[in-house]
Amino acid sequence: MGKHIKAQIAIEFILLVSVAFVILIIFLTSVRSQATDLNKRKDFVLVKDLAYKVQYEINIATQVKSGYNRTFFIPEKLGNKEYTIKIEKNEITIRLEKLEFVLDIPEINGNINKGNNQIKNLGGVVYLN
Repeated sequence: MGKHIKAQIAIEFILLVSVAFVILIIFLTSVRSQATDLNKRKDFVLVKDLAYKVQYEINIATQVKSGYNRTFFIPEKLGNKEYTIKIEKNEITIRLEKLEFVLDIPEINGNINKGNNQIKNLGGVVYLN
């Protein structure tokens, strides 16, 4: 009878540990999913903020008088990740991994670079770099 009780206790222990392990796996999966979602949201905010910053700089340059000259900085990386930034057909496009963000901008001459960018309004025409 003593061996039967010990076997039953061992089986119950294994069952309890198994249930606890399954609960732990479910919890960790949920946490990982939320962390991934949070990182995607962070990347979106970084890309969106940069796009609006560039749009703002260009809008200011188009609205002020001739002679406006300003230098602004575009970071080499966003959140320690490589990205691309370009201006084509009155749109600024920023790509970070699978994320792409596009904003309309006024017509300008030139293109944008990572690092320092100089924007000028000369005779009502905006030049970038």
